[in-house]
Amino acid sequence: MSTENIEQQVRLYGQPLSERFGAIVQAYGITQRRLAEVLGLSAPMLSQLNSGRRIKIGNPAVYERLVMLEQRIGTPEVEETLAEVEASQPVLSTTQIQAGIHSETNTVAALATVVPLRELEVAVDLLGEGAPTLTKVVRLAVREAEQRQAATAREDARG
Repeated sequence: MSTENIEQQVRLYGQPLSERFGAIVQAYGITQRRLAEVLGLSAPMLSQLNSGRRIKIGNPAVYERLVMLEQRIGTPEVEETLAEVEASQPVLSTTQIQAGIHSETNTVAALATVVPLRELEVAVDLLGEGAPTLTKVVRLAVREAEQRQAATAREDARG
């Protein structure tokens, strides 16, 4: 185990991946091979991450599945949970969404400019878990609309 690699895992993930993987293996009563299947990794790749020979989980969906398993520790339906997580196609992170939609026609900026803030907030509530990617985009628009509103209020106070 490379101490430097493990330290980098701690910086990236809050603790060594071996601890995170170990907690899941123990909590769900599964083998590392089964964990690799559920996460969508090869068994050798899981082993390399576990030992610190590799530092980072390259695929964001694999990391999201890891987090899903951690959040569901203690569920009585172990096999159902494992199957559900294994079959999942986790949504993109907010950072990935921001990177993907910033272009000449910025969707977030357009929403924040055209749609009233209260309407955006209602849309987030209505969309909820049913449309997680769209919900994240609308949340970004809410944040931008709030920032614009605050900037306008500061300008008005000065002027």
